[in-house]
Amino acid sequence: MQTQNEGASTQKWVRRGGSFALGIYLLALFYATLFIYNYYPYGKSVNLVLFDSIKLMWESGSYWLILKNIIGNILLFMPLGFLMPCVSKKAGSVLIVGLIGFSTSTVIELLQYFVAHRIFDIDDILLNALGAMVGYGAFRIVLGTYRKIKMRK
Repeated sequence: MQTQNEGASTQKWVRRGGSFALGIYLLALFYATLFIYNYYPYGKSVNLVLFDSIKLMWESGSYWLILKNIIGNILLFMPLGFLMPCVSKKAGSVLIVGLIGFSTSTVIELLQYFVAHRIFDIDDILLNALGAMVGYGAFRIVLGTYRKIKMRK
């Protein structure tokens, strides 16, 4: 059985480790989305029609395009959804984490449009927010498994 001091020490370690990992992740996220060169045949543009680019990619039949743009946008934000509840108790619901993912993605999309002269895509924001929520779900599964293991000891 874990003592109260051991539990507080574990929480402190999780918060510190989570904060460090979140900082590294955010640096990598902003680098990957703003500074890595991607060729865009359309140049600087805006898509505000929900599901328009998702439909276009899906209908292309290109597995690489689907994997890179649809699955990639979800996977890109899963760490955010996993790490936020490690860092803050306020990020304790899928709705809050989804809003954090939505907000973070919106900032990135705006920066991509205005600074990197690329595409602002509403579908990317949707997929990124979904990715954050999936990451939160993974966090809850890991937390539940950890608690079950601790109860057995």
